[in-house]
Amino acid sequence: MEQKLKIKQIISLTQKSNFGGGKYYGYTKEKFLGIVKITTNKNIIGYGETLVGVYSPKLFKINLAYISKFIDKKNLHPALDELNRLKRNKFFFDNGILKSIIAGIEIAIFDILAQANNVNHGTIIKNYFKQKTKPSNNVEIYASAGSIKSSLKDLKKDINYAKKLNISTFKGRLAINKDTSKKIDILKNEIDNFAVDLIANTYVKNQDLNNLKFFLNKIKNTRPAWLEEILNTDSLFEFKKIKKYGLKFSYGENYNSFTDFINLIEFYKFNFVNPDLSHLSIFDFVSLNEHLNKKNYNKKIIIHCWGGAINFMYSLYSAQVFHEQVKLVEFPITESSFMKKVYPNISIVKSKCFIDDRVKSFKD
Repeated sequence: MEQKLKIKQIISLTQKSNFGGGKYYGYTKEKFLGIVKITTNKNIIGYGETLVGVYSPKLFKINLAYISKFIDKKNLHPALDELNRLKRNKFFFDNGILKSIIAGIEIAIFDILAQANNVNHGTIIKNYFKQKTKPSNNVEIYASAGSIKSSLKDLKKDINYAKKLNISTFKGRLAINKDTSKKIDILKNEIDNFAVDLIANTYVKNQDLNNLKFFLNKIKNTRPAWLEEILNTDSLFEFKKIKKYGLKFSYGENYNSFTDFINLIEFYKFNFVNPDLSHLSIFDFVSLNEHLNKKNYNKKIIIHCWGGAINFMYSLYSAQVFHEQVKLVEFPITESSFMKKVYPNISIVKSKCFIDDRVKSFKD
């Protein structure tokens, strides 16, 4: 049936919440989701999600309309081929906003393929990329929530909610300020495993390494599972001074080029990379996994997810297929309205997330 399916319409949808309220990094007023909706000539509808929609809904709509012209009226597999052709234009499509939107379109096309074949998304991804490894419906997740401006009370509340969901690893977002020590103590004492996202550091143009070193000296004895976004991209050359603290570091949520991730691993020597699959093309993600397997690396990927239900479910399915390299998948628990459709379709046991086999479409 899938050979007869053609793209009839591609439209952008946005969903918003009151999360942020203009107070959090990256959001002007509220947090949005950018949803790609593709309708076929047989009226099968697929949904995808792009990280661009979280930060710039207007640019998402404009650029989706532009990219759609390249694949309108095409069959699904030729449409995927055309998107890959576009990405080979290194000056234009291979990173940034356009690449992020292409990732969202790919998710929607795979959603249609899953429905047309009456199988789950993990099976579609496995078969499409000819993966021989048996998928694992046993993916480990970690919880994340809040902002650098979250109060101590809110941080405790978020951690308790993660524990209620049977999740034993929690990532908190910290800034280096007067509350840093208190928040580190809460993370250390309230949850089995914790990670720290220093997202504010990625916004600092001229970073004060003395402040960062003070923070690292303070946290190194607490042994966090990893530290994320430790520097802004312009200051990555300083990472060699940071590695000596003996901690584990992850980077890459803002990247969506295969080459960028290879540089993070091979040149900078990060312990983990954290691609977001609503931002990085699944084809680049597959190439990244192939590279890591060829080099005999193990569990180098911590999948970033700071969107909604579609991104999270797609990340879980991808992690099932590429479980040899995926260590963890992020489960954002801050904004429940974006994630409410997830809960009936999953079960969580000791941080392992299991997907209901009956789920065949992201509209579910």
